[in-house]
Amino acid sequence: MKKSILLLTAVVLSLFMFSCDEENEDIHVYDSGTVTYFTNTSGNLFVTADNPSTSIEVVSSSTSSSARTFTVSVDTDASTAVEGVEFTLPSNTVTIPAGSYFGTLEVGGLFDGALETGSTLVLNLSGGSTAGFDTTFSLGIFKLCESDLGGMYEVTTTYGYHDFLPDFNPHTQMMAWEALGDGVYFIQDFSGGLYDGGPYTDAYGTGPTSMDVEVNDICGNITWSGQTDPWGDILPNGTNSVDPMTGVITTSWTCTGYGENGVSVYVPQ
Repeated sequence: MKKSILLLTAVVLSLFMFSCDEENEDIHVYDSGTVTYFTNTSGNLFVTADNPSTSIEVVSSSTSSSARTFTVSVDTDASTAVEGVEFTLPSNTVTIPAGSYFGTLEVGGLFDGALETGSTLVLNLSGGSTAGFDTTFSLGIFKLCESDLGGMYEVTTTYGYHDFLPDFNPHTQMMAWEALGDGVYFIQDFSGGLYDGGPYTDAYGTGPTSMDVEVNDICGNITWSGQTDPWGDILPNGTNSVDPMTGVITTSWTCTGYGENGVSVYVPQ
């Protein structure tokens, strides 16, 4: 019995040691010298109109009595972001001050050039005591716009086609854009009055909910999908955008059912 217990103990210990070895396979062991690397290897920069910047941290495994400077270079083959268009790199070096473990590198965002769909900046750290690991940093750069289009507008719609032309063209009335959050807006009667109170009301029985539309404002670009009138899809065409100086919104739309189309210009009140 004693031999069995000893044998069982040896098996358990060996399994425990094997498990620990497996778990620690990816842990870097600093057996000698000083190593320097990026604290994290990825991050994101959300670029707003004030062109913000982000700090990327470099860490060393030991301190030094003097400052240490390392080179940071853009990996142009791996990067999709373009310097001077989507980002700025004020310095191609990062310094760890004397007596410190950490240094920081600043990357600035450029709102005008940044993309809503995002781009990637890849940076490489080199020089001095840089490690053989974690010396590449991947930064996602995304344009982030604040949307504030909710409110009342005077909308004038010029129709390219409807069943009662040349009457009821153009038409002006008051209309609201209701903010639903996250840059999404609800407009009741996207036809600019043609379906609600216009000639289609008496002729075809349309009303206030016949052309309800939800649109998205993405950095001044107005988009929508999956929106319909009683007879088919409502598709965007032509200009669909916000004038950043005046706040005037222009939408261009076509109804696929019978071809009604128009350009609506919304003037904020």
